[in-house]
Amino acid sequence: MIDEEWLQQRLCERITGKFMRCSVYCRDLTTGQELVWNDGVMPSASLIKVPIMIEAFCQAQGGQFDFDGEFAVYDAVDGGSFYDLPAGTVVTGKDLVQHMIVESDNTCANMLMDVLGMDCINEKIQQLGLEHTFLKRKMMDYDAVTRGFQNLTTAADMGKLFQLLYEGRCLDRRSDEAMLDILRWQEDNTIIPAQLPHPIRIDHKTGELEGINHDCGIVYVPNKPFILCLLAQGVSDEPQGLYDMSCLAKDIYDIMAVPR
Repeated sequence: MIDEEWLQQRLCERITGKFMRCSVYCRDLTTGQELVWNDGVMPSASLIKVPIMIEAFCQAQGGQFDFDGEFAVYDAVDGGSFYDLPAGTVVTGKDLVQHMIVESDNTCANMLMDVLGMDCINEKIQQLGLEHTFLKRKMMDYDAVTRGFQNLTTAADMGKLFQLLYEGRCLDRRSDEAMLDILRWQEDNTIIPAQLPHPIRIDHKTGELEGINHDCGIVYVPNKPFILCLLAQGVSDEPQGLYDMSCLAKDIYDIMAVPR
C-alpha cells in the first residue's frame, strides 16, 4: 500500500501546475487499507452523475422510474450527443442513464434530475453517507453558479461511493453490478486509464469544468482491485494537468499491482 510520504514526493514531481490542488483517495479492496490525501470539498463537475444513476436504479426498483419508458428530449444543453438531437426525439430511460454516464451527456443528466427529483437524489446521497456531496443545480446552469449554487463532492466521498458499489451495498448486488458495468464503458479515458495496461478493467467516472479535472473509479488489478479517486482544482494548463494526473495514476498502479 502507498504511504503519505511517497505520495507527497510523487505529487511534488508530477503536479506541475503552480496553483493546482490535487486530492487523492486510494483504497485496497482486499485489505481495506486506505489513504486520503489533501481531501477537501471541490465542485463535483460530472462526478455528481453517479448518484443520479444510483437514484434512477433505486426508483426503478420501486416502480417510479422505467428504464423502458419513453421520454421526449427537451431543453438540450451542450456536452454530449443529445445536444444535436431534434427537440422531441423519443429515447428510453435506459438511454438517459447510459448516455449520462458513458459520454457524460448533460442533457440526459438534466432530464433525469427532473424525472427523479433533485430532492430525492440528495436524499439518496445522504442515505449513502456522503457527507460532503450535494446536488444544487443542473448541468450547464451558469446563472445558478453565479448565484452561488454549485454541485460539490470530495475524493473520500467518491471513494466511499465506489466501495459501496463494489461491495453491493449501494442498492443490491445485481443493481450495483449493473451500474458498475455502465461505468466500465466510460469514454473519457484521459486520466486514470491513460497509462495503465489496456486489458485492465476500470469502472470509472470523470468530471470536467474550467480549471477542474476529476477521475474516480475501481481498477481491477488481478487479485488486488483498488479504488482510486483523483480530484484536481486550479488546473491552468489542462493538457499538462491531465498528463501529470495520468502519471500519478500509473505510479499508484505500479505499487498496487505488485504481487503480495
